[in-house]
Amino acid sequence: EETANARVLTTDPKPFAISNVGPVIKSEYPDYSPVISVDGNALFFTSRRVRPDSSNLGIIDPSSGLPFENIYVSYKDRKGDWQKPETINIDPPTGHLATVNVSADGQTLFIYRDDKGDGNLYESHLVGEQWSDPVKMGSDINTKYWETHGALSADGNTFYFVSNRPGGFGGRDIYRVVKLPNGEWSKAQNIGGVVNTKYDEDGVFIHPDGRTLYFASKGHNSMGGFDIFTTELQDDGTWSTPVNIGYPLNTVDDDIYFVTTADGRRGYFSSDKPGGYGEKDIYFVDFPEEMG
Repeated sequence: EETANARVLTTDPKPFAISNVGPVIKSEYPDYSPVISVDGNALFFTSRRVRPDSSNLGIIDPSSGLPFENIYVSYKDRKGDWQKPETINIDPPTGHLATVNVSADGQTLFIYRDDKGDGNLYESHLVGEQWSDPVKMGSDINTKYWETHGALSADGNTFYFVSNRPGGFGGRDIYRVVKLPNGEWSKAQNIGGVVNTKYDEDGVFIHPDGRTLYFASKGHNSMGGFDIFTTELQDDGTWSTPVNIGYPLNTVDDDIYFVTTADGRRGYFSSDKPGGYGEKDIYFVDFPEEMG
């Protein structure tokens, strides 16, 4: 099926201008899960590189033979060029800490942490120039199962996240919680079988318009591995049939973790397509017109 989908999608290439984010940010190690601030001037991402101060040199994740996941941030200078990435102050000496998303005001960073094999979602707040100790997200966002990714709506009232808990459509599914009047999160609800498939969904992102959801899936009409899809929240609360963003953004390799700037004109995503610097690289795409 993926081969057939690839044949169809590659015959209708979209006018996307796709670029590798470049050697200043990239490394020979896997770099992925980009998170862009609303103003487009801060890029957080996950990397398995050796830190600039070599403090994790020789500290290796036995399951992969690579350094553990750490969060890095790069800022644009006045010319609009990305500066050398830095680790953030909450990166642990050992163990995984990975980027998930950032709130619209840039003050809250959503983080994935591997808690002895039970992946959970955390949040950290910017206090001055330092990030606060990550706190596990409440409600039943986190379970004893695997929660891998999430995104907060711009108004702060809906959090979409990914979990492989039982009762879904299969593999990892997208769920959502809404903010209750008391400030707590509601119980989690699966967003349904229009979006979720019997295969894995992941890398969820809600556009600042609050209606356009981007996500990665191995189902639908994927052309290989994860492809990036978009769906719209309808007035009656249902989701439109997901649309494959198309080739050449999507490839026969894994394309995942798509986020956009506030105006929707530029997107950032991860891909392990050939020609990158490391196993996974971060790319950006400029759209000829606003998406959605």
